[in-house]
Amino acid sequence: MNRWALTAVLSLAATAIAAPPSPLQADQKDPSKPPKIYVVPFGLDGKGQMGTDIHSCIYEKVVKDIKAKKPDLVIISLDSAERGRREYSGAERDSLGERGVNNSEDMRTTLGLFKQDIGDIPQVMWVQDSVGFGTLFALAWPNMYTKSDARLWGLGKIAMQAKSNDHEVERKWLAAHVGISNGFVLSGGHPTVIGSAMMDPERKLSVSFKGRNFDWKEDQSGTFLIDGDPQRVANFDARSAEDFGLSDGAADSLEDLMFQLGYREWDDSLTKNGQDGTKMVGDYIKAWRKVWDDSQLAFGECQRALQDSGDSKSLSKAKKALETILEGINKYPSVELRWRMSGQGKAQFEAMLKDVKDKMRKKSSSGGSGGSGGMR
Repeated sequence: MNRWALTAVLSLAATAIAAPPSPLQADQKDPSKPPKIYVVPFGLDGKGQMGTDIHSCIYEKVVKDIKAKKPDLVIISLDSAERGRREYSGAERDSLGERGVNNSEDMRTTLGLFKQDIGDIPQVMWVQDSVGFGTLFALAWPNMYTKSDARLWGLGKIAMQAKSNDHEVERKWLAAHVGISNGFVLSGGHPTVIGSAMMDPERKLSVSFKGRNFDWKEDQSGTFLIDGDPQRVANFDARSAEDFGLSDGAADSLEDLMFQLGYREWDDSLTKNGQDGTKMVGDYIKAWRKVWDDSQLAFGECQRALQDSGDSKSLSKAKKALETILEGINKYPSVELRWRMSGQGKAQFEAMLKDVKDKMRKKSSSGGSGGSGGMR
């Protein structure tokens, strides 16, 4: 079926199954008052790496703030696109930074903070753009809107991570992680066949209309074929996500989103005065990234110091640099994760620091610092 025919059919279907008033309005505690809104960024200003910029440690603080300020509506703004809007060569893909991590445990912790700790407050997911594991968050909220150019891509990374020379190991690993990840899809009220097709290239996906509902199929028998290529996973953009019921519509501004939710007026005092989650998350992202940059510089200083003569002065510089790195790791889980992503770990830095201290003690006890007495 061509695009024009598809558009016509979907337009008729949308007319036939016109949406009722927003359930968020029905949940509003006092419908006579404009709702007070609170925006929570999942990623901000192009920095939305899963596992670092988006980590439960900052959202624990945000949720605590939400409980204190008691807004009527929480808007989660997801901006987690680790890939730009052009095609990359293989070499460029390998060298790209900002690749998110599939830390499903931390993602479940973050999801629980919103679904359980403040689950009594109406929430809407607003996707700015999502390529990578952030798409699991996009699908985890039943009330989801997107920007008009947003993408819901990138869950094929789960299959890429499962690659193994042993086909049976690969098959079992992929099945396990698809099952875990589909928990997010179920949380948003979507059939798991959608999530499976977005993660496993071998899964097919099609859909038909069944009365007022979408009838999703894990084969090609549906009226509309979403994915029939065994080499690719299913992806959605803003238009197709809305056409097939994953999102409730496209909104390019906060005002547009509120209108689409059915509100003609609202209380945006928290957003205007920097009292919602935007400043808190923004400050966190700037802070951990500065510490990460500082720890990289410290690592370079440590390497140079250890390559020097090995005298007490060089060892002292190396010790100070390693302490800086470990201080950053202990303060920010995001910094620790970045080091692990680069092939280093906390245990390695601790071992290096111990070795440097041992060398300093030996120099001190051998008279390098004027005779007796070890380092304490």
